[in-house]
Amino acid sequence: MKKIKMSRELAYLIGVCIMPFAASCTIKSNLGTSMIVAPSYILSQKLTFITQGQIEYIVQALFLALMCLVLKRFKLTYLMSFVSALIYGTILDFAKWVMKADMVPESIVIRIIYLIVGMVVTSFCVAMLFKTYLAPCAYDFFVSKIGQEKKLDMRKWKLSYDLSMLLISLILSLALFHKLIGINVGTLVMALLNGNIIAMFTKLFDKHIEFFDRFEKFPHYFE
Repeated sequence: MKKIKMSRELAYLIGVCIMPFAASCTIKSNLGTSMIVAPSYILSQKLTFITQGQIEYIVQALFLALMCLVLKRFKLTYLMSFVSALIYGTILDFAKWVMKADMVPESIVIRIIYLIVGMVVTSFCVAMLFKTYLAPCAYDFFVSKIGQEKKLDMRKWKLSYDLSMLLISLILSLALFHKLIGINVGTLVMALLNGNIIAMFTKLFDKHIEFFDRFEKFPHYFE
């Protein structure tokens, strides 16, 4: 079967622009947000004078700094990850407004559908972002860069990362509210399954899509 051709630049745009809508789906389900989104969501419920998207800028900047400490180096091109965070955060606030994410459906069936759609689409977007040379949001950039540099098993490393984010979310929620906020059974389900779903999409992309650089000189600037 002939492979579909897709530019890495388009893969980047698909990943970074659609993922905020997937995050809004998990928020709207009220069954637990993604462990990646949970910290900023929890903080946004406490710091009501700032939006969740704006909190994302701050949290992702911290992750970018942590990545540089772990790798013991900094490159100017790493700032592209912060640009991705700005795009993601801005679209997240817009997506929450469009989808009325704070208005939870009464039907549990509809809420489960929102959760499943959010989980699957998030994994799809992450797999897309792994196919581009442009730095994705700091969360995904942190996972991919450290995984590549340290030659880690990506599936196990992603699972460990997700569970660590879940633990951070639990600590934040209990410390700030003395109860669980934004964390529910769906959060645990996503923590356990996201890595496998990303791996599934990656295999599908490898089988059916041929990625190429639309702007051939650009990748060299991001090495």
